[in-house]
Amino acid sequence: MNKDQEVMDELPNDVAELRLNCSNLAVQNEELVIKCQQLMKQLENQRKPVQEIISPAKQYENSKGPPFSDKQAATIAYLRARVNMLEIGIKERESFHRKNLTDMAKQHSEQIQSILKRSYETERAFQDACARATEYPSEGEGEEKFKELDDRCKLSEKLKALVEKENSDLRADVYKLRGALQEEVLKKLEEKRISRDEKDESEGLIIFIETDGSEKRIKGATPDKLIERLLDPLSFDNKYLQAFMLTFPSFISSRGLMDLIAMKHREFMALKSKMEDKGYQTPIILRFVNAIKTWLEGYWSDFQDDPSLVGDINALLDTIKDEKLNSIVKSVLTRKLTNEDQTHQVVKATPPKAIIPKPLHKRYSPDAQTSQVGVKQKVGDADIKLSILDIDPLELARQLTLIEAELFVNIKPREFLDMAWMKDNKDVKSPNITKMVQWSNHCIQWIASEILSVKDNMKLRAQVFERIISLGHQLEKLNNFNGVREVLAAIESSAIYRLKKTKGIIGTKFMKQLDDLLRVASSEHNYKNLRARVHSANPPIIPFPGVYQSDLVFLSTCNKNILDGGLVNFHKFQKEAGYILEFQTYQKTPYNFEVVAEIQDMIKNYKVFSEEEAYSNSLICEPRAG
Repeated sequence: MNKDQEVMDELPNDVAELRLNCSNLAVQNEELVIKCQQLMKQLENQRKPVQEIISPAKQYENSKGPPFSDKQAATIAYLRARVNMLEIGIKERESFHRKNLTDMAKQHSEQIQSILKRSYETERAFQDACARATEYPSEGEGEEKFKELDDRCKLSEKLKALVEKENSDLRADVYKLRGALQEEVLKKLEEKRISRDEKDESEGLIIFIETDGSEKRIKGATPDKLIERLLDPLSFDNKYLQAFMLTFPSFISSRGLMDLIAMKHREFMALKSKMEDKGYQTPIILRFVNAIKTWLEGYWSDFQDDPSLVGDINALLDTIKDEKLNSIVKSVLTRKLTNEDQTHQVVKATPPKAIIPKPLHKRYSPDAQTSQVGVKQKVGDADIKLSILDIDPLELARQLTLIEAELFVNIKPREFLDMAWMKDNKDVKSPNITKMVQWSNHCIQWIASEILSVKDNMKLRAQVFERIISLGHQLEKLNNFNGVREVLAAIESSAIYRLKKTKGIIGTKFMKQLDDLLRVASSEHNYKNLRARVHSANPPIIPFPGVYQSDLVFLSTCNKNILDGGLVNFHKFQKEAGYILEFQTYQKTPYNFEVVAEIQDMIKNYKVFSEEEAYSNSLICEPRAG
């Protein structure tokens, strides 16, 4: 039985291939019969020489010749024994060969029988055709039988295709039925939600506003209702999710959020007995998983501040039986706990070749770099001091942009909440915005100091002024709009603005560039031109943070965090999130320039004038008239 099962397992599934195997086995069986006949003839031929030896001996024995001597009698007895042994050996060989032939024929017959049992009607047809084929049918009869077999195969294939079509239709009907049932369940949930929203609105737990598309959006609600909407399987809104995760610290703690999520999860899981099919539960579980995943990926600092939240996440995952959804959160949690780098390393193209200032040519020559492996600089090079006129404006803009890009990408989105950069604890709540502001102030003072350091030579001072304008022009081309604002802020400072004689000898080309910069980065109409320029630029970009800060200040000044009745003004927080998330999108694309440390050090370590010192030097450069 096991042998038959093994043969059945090895049979092909294709009917045409099965038919071909049957035909081949029938031919092999016929060849086996022919070989058996040939072996029988060989055995008969082997017996003839023995008979030729036996016959003369018997004739001589039966003749009436003289009697044998003792020696002759012994020889004849030996020959008789030898002949008997040969006859026995021949019979044994004949029996052995017959047995082998019988076993082989039986084995082939069993294989044919196993193959012929492959399927119901088709296998019976194969069996009959092969059995008749072994009887050496005539040519016309064989063709007729194989035609009959071919017709049966085609019928079997049609039946198989019909069964597959019926199965496909049945699966489609099942999917439709499941979809209809799920839609019915979700429809009931939506009806309950509408009823619940009306009840909550009448009880003052939530306030809705209608958008231009007549879609109801939350204006204000209790934290409980905001989280309920966050986890609602019928109203997934990624903008709502991102805004909530960004701004929730303004109205609820991380511990409070986790407790409410766990409570809502228990309420939804209570519906499990009414939704036995996993398909009904998936949208509900998916909302929980998506919310937790977004929280973990975007705001891991919440879990670092309160490690007990990680335990709550694991306890929540233990109740989710969907392994695929469960693994999504676990993989994120594992990466965070093991401090694995989650950022995808972008393979950068080769950066443009740096424009090395002439005073640094010796240091950056190939020979010098080869001989200074592991050495920061040559002896005697430490006292090289660069002047702004030594540096190409494009390379100066690149190095300034690299410094500011590093500060820019470190700004965290929540540093903008509640105007934290303006509070007394700004170094704690908005450390990176504070660093960016301090750097911008340094750059403004550095640019002004470069111009005012040239006191006795107006022509040279005008050249430095032109170099500063060229710097602003290159910064604008590099999409470093924060740097553009720094250049313009320095030029428009009182100490520089009054240098009319110096401006009077500046080249026309540079004054046109300055007018273009003033037009692009003007603060008129709430930075209308600058906003348009930023939105039309291709990354990488460093926007001017002051644009977003002014929007957030206006929004916070004109709108309260808490509405009458103690409801969270979520409409305000969504608008705040819109500004902050736009700012955050520009942090994703880095700049790709070579670092020239000497130029960066010159900017960072420049001894700048204070405002009072700057104005005093301005009066020295161009004293007041009269």
